[in-house]
Amino acid sequence: MTSIITHNDQELLQLIAERQNHQAFDVLYHRHFDAIFRYVYKVMQDRETAEDVVQNIFISVWKKPPHLSHPSMLPYLFGAARNQIAKEFRKNKWNKEQLDFIKNTKGICSTDEYLEERDTRKLLESGIQKLPVKCRNVFRLSRFGYLSNKQISEKLGISVFTVENHIKKALYLLRQSLEFIVICLVSWY
Repeated sequence: MTSIITHNDQELLQLIAERQNHQAFDVLYHRHFDAIFRYVYKVMQDRETAEDVVQNIFISVWKKPPHLSHPSMLPYLFGAARNQIAKEFRKNKWNKEQLDFIKNTKGICSTDEYLEERDTRKLLESGIQKLPVKCRNVFRLSRFGYLSNKQISEKLGISVFTVENHIKKALYLLRQSLEFIVICLVSWY
């Protein structure tokens, strides 16, 4: 197990996806549980509910490991936590102020992480701006407007298939754009 501890999150997820490696999952779980739990507990203010939410996140990671474009999965876990908390609020019919709080809450623990997230958001926004107009509109409605493909289809008067193609194209172009930037940054240092 000592050799697997040195793997980055991306490598551990690959082991989980390919071999259902329990040791890799244990390392991921122990590496990130406390940070995610603290975040969820801070919002939920209920230990049992917070534990359930975090357990559900890790269960979904075990069942369907995400594909990461970077070595750390903390941003993914904080996003998943935010989504699970919002589901919990809706399920329990919490009020609008609590839902707004969760939408505006960021899973950031330090100044460095805040700066990294801010820079990443700028890069992402720059990449989105470079997308073709129709592709950009569909992507924004999907990712920032939280509309389903069917809702976007109806709103823009295009087929669901076209919506799906625009989203796939946007994700592909954004990945290429961000990977190029990362390669440039890595070669710079």
